[in-house]
Amino acid sequence: MKNIPTEFKQPFVPESEGNPEKLDKNFSNLNVFKEEVASGEEIIEIVKMKIDDKNKLSQVREDLGLEIDKDIQIQMYIDALPKNKDYIDFSKLQKIGSGGTHDVFIDPNNPNFVIKLNRNALEKASSLSQSDWSDETQKKVNEYVEGENDKNKQLYKFFGVENCLSEKVMMAKINIEHNNESQNINGVISIQETSDVFKNPTKKDFSIGYVEKGELFKENKDVYDDMNRALFGSADFSEEDVLLFNEKLKPIFELVDTDQKFADSMREFLVRFKDYFEASGHFIDLVGEENVLFYQKDGNWSFKLGSVIKQETKQGMETALDSLRGNPDTLNQDESLRNQLINQLAVSRLLNAAGIKVGIGKVVDIELSEKQLENLDKVKF
Repeated sequence: MKNIPTEFKQPFVPESEGNPEKLDKNFSNLNVFKEEVASGEEIIEIVKMKIDDKNKLSQVREDLGLEIDKDIQIQMYIDALPKNKDYIDFSKLQKIGSGGTHDVFIDPNNPNFVIKLNRNALEKASSLSQSDWSDETQKKVNEYVEGENDKNKQLYKFFGVENCLSEKVMMAKINIEHNNESQNINGVISIQETSDVFKNPTKKDFSIGYVEKGELFKENKDVYDDMNRALFGSADFSEEDVLLFNEKLKPIFELVDTDQKFADSMREFLVRFKDYFEASGHFIDLVGEENVLFYQKDGNWSFKLGSVIKQETKQGMETALDSLRGNPDTLNQDESLRNQLINQLAVSRLLNAAGIKVGIGKVVDIELSEKQLENLDKVKF
């Protein structure tokens, strides 16, 4: 890398370990520096230096015992939950919401965490003999719990645990009203920390909807085609095209132009995503509202990830794109494959538009041929 100012070459030193503001100051000229070089890759390298410093600072704080282990906090929370004998008593908890797959509960006496119940898992658990789980059932449950927690750990590794709402999946004894009767069952629950970021008046929701399902899509087909050619091809990028289909991005793009610290935070998020995506092959959920929030605190911008882990993968996307290249009717006949396509096109549009806006270029490496772009018109989303 050439022409890197001396201040960006400095290694991590103990002087900055206890002073995160110093780290931010070291990178306060990133917008200025962006104008001095042509390569988005060079900007990415600088951002990675900042992330590396932050990771080392977090490790120092952990080694010094300045951070309470999240697992310990979660276990303390579980121990304090209301019980009916040895079973967590859900009649004493307050249901506060339902997502696509989970019901969410809170203990009014301790609002620092929520408990999430997967409805499908609950149905399966309630149908099993609770007194004598087979070894095979226990094995499958253990594998599921371990797999979900491994996904969470990977997310925290790449995005930083301080930027994520920590969540832990576990098997637990629960007492719950199910099918109009009280049941004591062995079930799988998720414990997730809460955050006041959702009440922060500065919060900015980084998400996108399904362009193909909106009325604007039908009325602005030419703009849609131009946007896709820019974000998934080599055409010139137009902010106006993107903002037409996603008005929530307008205040975010305006902040990139006017607030240097916000732009730096957006770059950090996107670079962290690139590394996560390359290592895991998994997308994150940017279609659900407020799954990723940017927020300002004490004059600095940061971001927080909620329940963003999804099943959609790079491999699944490639399979959907192969069908789009060949026979789009395959997508019309396969709902799962079609959902892969619409979800990951939406997420990739958002990430690529943001990446271009902040000067690091496209974040998800997807190139659609003219044939594929034309076949999009034939998919019945």
